[in-house]
Amino acid sequence: MTTVYSIDEVRLGIMLNELRLPTIKTLWPRFAETADREGWPAARFLAAIAEHELTERANRRIERHLAEAH
Repeated sequence: MTTVYSIDEVRLGIMLNELRLPTIKTLWPRFAETADREGWPAARFLAAIAEHELTERANRRIERHLAEAH
């Protein structure tokens, strides 16, 4: 891993925190590795991590509503 790549990873982590995208922050390295290995187009990579973010948000929303209902 190059120094520039390490800096980009740190900056990306900060940006994802600011954007409140915790699932993408957690999953992007694994998905990026797969995307690089399998030659995914950028749109496929973004769609895959965005789909996981949306799913996790929906799950957290359901859990929050269930907790409030009890």
